[in-house]
Amino acid sequence: MTDIHGITAFLEKSGKYRGVFFDMDGVVIDSSRLWGHVIRGIESKFALDLSVIGDGESKSLSSEDAVRLVLERTGRFSPALYAEILKETETLYSESFGGLVTMKDGIRELLSSLRAREVIMALVSNSSARQVRMVLGHFALGDFFSATVSSDDVSEGKPSPEPYLKALEMTGLDAGEVLALEDSEQGERSAASAAVDCIRTD
Repeated sequence: MTDIHGITAFLEKSGKYRGVFFDMDGVVIDSSRLWGHVIRGIESKFALDLSVIGDGESKSLSSEDAVRLVLERTGRFSPALYAEILKETETLYSESFGGLVTMKDGIRELLSSLRAREVIMALVSNSSARQVRMVLGHFALGDFFSATVSSDDVSEGKPSPEPYLKALEMTGLDAGEVLALEDSEQGERSAASAAVDCIRTD
């Protein structure tokens, strides 16, 4: 684990990275309270049995994939119900976002420092494109990132390497020129599978 305040010093010491790719939830923002609220809401409204996926497994899935898996494993999947639950997820997310999400300490300072050094930055997330746009807009972060990758932009999310490979393609950077900042094992595996160096943040 590396304290996020020490990342700038690490980058300066290494001198090898032209780009830094950020995970969103847990690295750029703390959204744990929001997701707890969303999960409780859809679990109650749709009588979902979320115990059919374990904590470790759920952390590796986008919200869309997690909902699909729960419905499939409980024999309740239908396109209509799946779409209804995803719509409710987005509604709960947007309605409660402002009061339950905060930026991680030091992130804005880090982004500003990297921009001043002309480091290329990308946001690589398992969240939906709508959720990514909401975060970037609410915290006025859009100008920092040359590229954003959401669950809508790939066929497989983390721990697949696809999100990082997509970000490399979008920024024109080689894997060896990029440092990824992640807060989970699934994110680390995604970066490593794309041959991108990774630091686990606190």
